[in-house]
Amino acid sequence: MALSVRILTLTLLFLLAACGQPAATPPTPSPEPAAPPTAPSTPLPSPTAAPTATLSPTPEPEPLTVWASGDEARRDALTMLLTDAAAAAGVPIRIRSSTPDAMIARLRVDQIDGRPPPDIIWGDSNDLATLRTMGLIQAVRRTSASDDTLPAVITGATADDQQWGMPVGARGFLLLLYNRKLVETPPRTIDALIAAARANTSGGRFGLVAGWTEARWFAFWLDITGGAMLDEGGMPALDTPAVVAALELLRTVRRYGPTPPSTYDEGARLFRRGRAALAIDGDWALESYRGLTDTLELGIAPLPLTNRGTSATAPLTGVYLMYGAALNGQRLAQAEALATTLRDPAWQARIARDLGILPASIVALNDPAVTDDPVLAAAATYARNAPGIPPTRPIRCAWDAVEVELPPFLLGRRTAAETAAAMQRRAMGCAVVR
Repeated sequence: MALSVRILTLTLLFLLAACGQPAATPPTPSPEPAAPPTAPSTPLPSPTAAPTATLSPTPEPEPLTVWASGDEARRDALTMLLTDAAAAAGVPIRIRSSTPDAMIARLRVDQIDGRPPPDIIWGDSNDLATLRTMGLIQAVRRTSASDDTLPAVITGATADDQQWGMPVGARGFLLLLYNRKLVETPPRTIDALIAAARANTSGGRFGLVAGWTEARWFAFWLDITGGAMLDEGGMPALDTPAVVAALELLRTVRRYGPTPPSTYDEGARLFRRGRAALAIDGDWALESYRGLTDTLELGIAPLPLTNRGTSATAPLTGVYLMYGAALNGQRLAQAEALATTLRDPAWQARIARDLGILPASIVALNDPAVTDDPVLAAAATYARNAPGIPPTRPIRCAWDAVEVELPPFLLGRRTAAETAAAMQRRAMGCAVVR
């Protein structure tokens, strides 16, 4: 019974507690949460943000290949000149240098093997004539101003009414050299030259040495008598009164040199050893004469005046920048930019100063780089009027004919008239291709 009373008492207490509590406020239903959006498989960029692009690096332009032929003594200077000029023009280049013969030989092998020619070639008119015949260079699109370019170097690049190289210099010029121990004042006229040569010929000493049987020298004698090797049509003209007169002049001055048949090399040795008073020789020979102070006090003078009072001239060999036959488009434009830079007056002066050659620009002949150099100053006296050597067959045929026919004439086997006629026959037989 006690247990029943305890249960009843607990039940009453529970009911009283429940009646004393306030009524519960029903909860405010929360809005049903929105379903989360489904993300696309590829994130889309923000409509206001610019897309980020990944750029590939621009490849460096391929350098132009430049083959430079020249004398070994000036090869480093030539390489530096071209490197600096290319940098000034903003043209990337890669240079390979060699002697002219080695360059031509290598290009022949490359041509046989089907390799393309270089983009640019630096060389002289002999290189130009060979490369043009091989089909490895192209005619220039933009020629230099003829009123500021030595006519000889334009002639040296012109064939088939096109110019095959951009002239940048001139070399291969003849000079009057003299031994100061034997000749106090260099002769200024051809008559004075003959007199000085005669006065210094005795006792195993000779008055004059030269390339007696070579065409470059004969062109000089021919200029003195008012002639030329080619006529106005560009064909050999060797059977003329001027050629006969040049042959007679050559025979006169030849009396004061070593006894025939003496070669050019023998004459050069005599001059180096102090056994010849005067020499008519080229710029290429100067290094072999300089420094021989024990036997030779070298003097350098311009070629003598003709009896007409004009400066005698000798052929000039041009130096050119030539464009490879396959070069085109932007790379050709770069090559032209390099040529334009090298024709600038400051660079023309540097060509004279660093390479010891005449600038192609007539204006640049007045630069101190030329006027302060006794060699270049002597050559500049006649450079404006000097003949060129065109890259054509007739002039090569004429030069060959001269060199074949001069030895028998100087040995007394033919007269001047007979020699002139023989030269013309030989030259024409070569020049007229049947």
